[in-house]
Amino acid sequence: MRVKFESGVSFWLKLLIVVFNIITLLLFSAKIFIDSYITVKLGIAFLVVDAVVIVPLILLTYYKFEDDCLLIHDFPIRQFRIKYTDIVDVEDGDFETKEKKSIVALSLDRIVLVTEHEDSEGKKHKRYIYISPKDMSLFLIRLSARLEQNKVDIEQKAKEISLKQKEHELKKKLAEEKRKKEKEQNAPEIIRMKSSPKAEGFKEKKTDDGEEKSPDDGE
Repeated sequence: MRVKFESGVSFWLKLLIVVFNIITLLLFSAKIFIDSYITVKLGIAFLVVDAVVIVPLILLTYYKFEDDCLLIHDFPIRQFRIKYTDIVDVEDGDFETKEKKSIVALSLDRIVLVTEHEDSEGKKHKRYIYISPKDMSLFLIRLSARLEQNKVDIEQKAKEISLKQKEHELKKKLAEEKRKKEKEQNAPEIIRMKSSPKAEGFKEKKTDDGEEKSPDDGE
């Protein structure tokens, strides 16, 4: 499965690079007709720009699909990652002016990735990132598949979390019932003494005269 896509390069950008290099060559050639090193110095400066800026810009601009994000590599050292969960839309790369945009496209055959994120205050902001993959159709197929897969992964993860939560609640409930039973088993038993018939025989009886008489006294 292809995961790395080179950036397309516009015809006009290619033409500009060709003209730039022709001018550089002419500057070095001018030394033959002009007895000065000014043109040579300018030619060297053009070569440095070509080697440091133009060539790396063409060769090192690419887009790579990673597990959970899209890697966008622009220029020799700049790169940033966009999480698939942050991509909310894909639009045509027209010339409409949009705030918070980043152009990482070298061709007019481009698309716009619309991302959304929240700031510290909870407000949602959109960002528009222009990219120009060389194989646009295949790139869009891969991007669509990644977004769908990420959606499935999120739903699956949500189900797993829900199941784990239910399992945790069940274990908690069983543990509480177990502690309750153990508490009931370990509770001290209360022994209640019942009065026996013999004990009742020791109660004092009253005589006919109204005097109390114990059972041991004679009738």
